[in-house]
Amino acid sequence: MRNARCGVRSASQIKRCTVPPVTTAVIGVVAPAFEELVERLSTEADEGFFHTAAQIVVDRGGERLVDAAVGRTHRHEPFTTDTLSALYCTAKPLLAVATLSLIAEDELSFDDRLGDLIEGIPVRWIADRTVEEVLGHTAGLHVINTILARILPESSRETWLYSSEPPEGWRYGVDRAYSEFGGWYLLGKAIESLTDQPFDRYVAETVLEPYGVPDDDLVLRFDDESFARLSDRISVTFDLTMDQPVPLLAEAGPETAMEWNPAFGAYGTMGALTTFYRGLLEDLADAEIVLPDDYVTYAVAPRQPIAFDVTLQREAGFGLGFMAPLSSHFFGERPSEDAFGHAGQGGTSFGMADPERDVVVSVLFNAGLDADTALSYRRIHLVDAVYRALDASDAV
Repeated sequence: MRNARCGVRSASQIKRCTVPPVTTAVIGVVAPAFEELVERLSTEADEGFFHTAAQIVVDRGGERLVDAAVGRTHRHEPFTTDTLSALYCTAKPLLAVATLSLIAEDELSFDDRLGDLIEGIPVRWIADRTVEEVLGHTAGLHVINTILARILPESSRETWLYSSEPPEGWRYGVDRAYSEFGGWYLLGKAIESLTDQPFDRYVAETVLEPYGVPDDDLVLRFDDESFARLSDRISVTFDLTMDQPVPLLAEAGPETAMEWNPAFGAYGTMGALTTFYRGLLEDLADAEIVLPDDYVTYAVAPRQPIAFDVTLQREAGFGLGFMAPLSSHFFGERPSEDAFGHAGQGGTSFGMADPERDVVVSVLFNAGLDADTALSYRRIHLVDAVYRALDASDAV
């Protein structure tokens, strides 16, 4: 990782020190127009300032122009296109699409109250929230701290959630703030109540399998069998916001990988995430594999004007379970106004689809950075580089 003596924490500090180079190979498929970009990611992995490993997939019209991995895992093994990583909030659209599928099948409605779906919610302000308010981050459930949700034992999270005070002066269905944990936790409970299935199995059978996503490449929750079989493929994230690189080793342990966590518990590859977004684009084109096109259109459109988000501490816009417009989330100005997607913890990963270009881009870095470096430096420049490579590829 970073040279510990340097204390590099942001882009402005890069030139203050150097890290002895370690050469690693690029693994996978890279079209000529993208070679410079992928080589840059590989060089950055060798230097270790921003990451020591990455996966990137660029799909245009169903053709993978890039499906590559660079760098090393926390075990100092090659990071491959099959390496599994914690996706955190990047996986939120999976549960959103599963919820939308229940609505499309008339098993659920946008106006249904959580209290009518989940037995025993003891507090009215949460019980009265609707499915659409949760999906659109207007339910006030942002007050539930995600860090505490991760630290608390799984058995204590529900009690703690229901003890949360409602946000003062909040206009439900109007005011918006990103809900990292509480909303998706409750959506998972609602899905299980409606389907009599574990939420992860329902999402796999209803969303991932129809879209052609392999079970072993996008896992919402490990069980004993799948963890024993796939744990060697897991590589952990490094936290680079501290003075020293901190490997989040809990990600590779059974307690974390097997916990009931519909909010941010998924693991996967960028190839699998790209297949999911390709399926959404096909549904937008009226394929109706999982959802009718009008449901996808409704979900990925920005719901309200862009406004300051108290969770993210910046202006941001959302659809229903998707970040939209992407320009409000540091994806730059190159994606079209209709592009949509989602990103995860510390800028570590994102998936996005751009209907205008018929393009899907999925990227994962094995390191979380401070927000300024991760978003306004790393993400925005990477997306711009991808679109410049797409332009060059189109010109050939």
